[in-house]
Amino acid sequence: MSKPKKERNLNIPGILIRELLTNSELRMVKQRFLIIKLINQGLSVRKIAEQIGVGTDTVVRMIKKIESNPKIKELIQKNHPSTSKWIFGQVSSKEP
Repeated sequence: MSKPKKERNLNIPGILIRELLTNSELRMVKQRFLIIKLINQGLSVRKIAEQIGVGTDTVVRMIKKIESNPKIKELIQKNHPSTSKWIFGQVSSKEP
């Protein structure tokens, strides 16, 4: 299957996403959100991996994805404020 030639912005309701994804895909999406939450809490890569039951490479891959995409980083910080000074590998200047 070829990639779409034109990127489209769609507003897809969460209920539809849950119906379209397989159980495995949905579990992986939930794990990614949990990884984001635990990163914001300041947990180490190893602790996050142990707590969720994924490899450290999965956690590192999510951190890299967040760091390389300013839009994702902005959305996370807007919707999931950090409870830690440690934010995506840098110490925040604001107090939690």
